[in-house]
Amino acid sequence: MATTNVLMHLSAPLDERGLRDVRDTLGEIAGVGRVEPGRKLRRVLLVDYDPRVVSAQALVAAIRHRGYPAQLVGM
Repeated sequence: MATTNVLMHLSAPLDERGLRDVRDTLGEIAGVGRVEPGRKLRRVLLVDYDPRVVSAQALVAAIRHRGYPAQLVGM
């Protein structure tokens, strides 16, 4: 799997429950390898994924569908 990563920004920091929900949601998507919160900012996520399988826009859409306003800030 040739992976790349994307940095996502959420409008508010995630608590433990929210983080678990986002990790589970993204982890169920084919092509996603890792989901990690920022070390200093809990409103930032680093996601490793295979762009041949899933797009960065689809990852953001999945988070938004769960009710977490998110946007791409880096690739």
